[in-house]
Amino acid sequence: MKKMYEKPMAFEEAFVADEYVAACYFLACKRGSDKWDGNADKWGGVDEYGYGISHSPLGTPHTCGDKTANRVITDNGGVFEKVQEHNGEQGWLDGTYCGYDDNDNSNTLSAGDTVYWSTFSENKDRRWNHYGTLEQADAKHPNHS
Repeated sequence: MKKMYEKPMAFEEAFVADEYVAACYFLACKRGSDKWDGNADKWGGVDEYGYGISHSPLGTPHTCGDKTANRVITDNGGVFEKVQEHNGEQGWLDGTYCGYDDNDNSNTLSAGDTVYWSTFSENKDRRWNHYGTLEQADAKHPNHS
C-alpha cells in the first residue's frame, strides 16, 4: 500500500493564558500600625496563635505591612481568587481569605474595600490574622491575564 504524500505545513498557535486575572490589588496589613486587637469574628472565629512576633507597621519592607508584599487576585466578576504574602523570611505564603467589608457598596471586591485574611507559617504552627484596604496594583492596567 502506498502512502499518501502530505505537503509540509507550518501551524501558528496563539498563546492562550491558562488563567484570566481580572484585577490584582496591593494590600498592606494595618494591624501593626493600628495596634488593633479586635475580635476573631472577622476571621471565622479563629484567633491568632503561636506567632511570637507582632505584625509589622505599614510600610515595613518584606512583611505583611508592605503593600507590595501582599496581593489579592479576583476574577472578572470581582470574585476573590487568592491572597498571598511574600515574607522576607519565609518566601511566598498562601493566605486564607476570611471576608471583606464592601466599603463602596459595589457588591464586588474592589479598591477601597477592607479585606480580612490569615496566613500560616510554612509548618502551620503559627497563624496571623490580617486586615487591610485594597489598592489597585496598576491603575493604568486594572485587568491582567
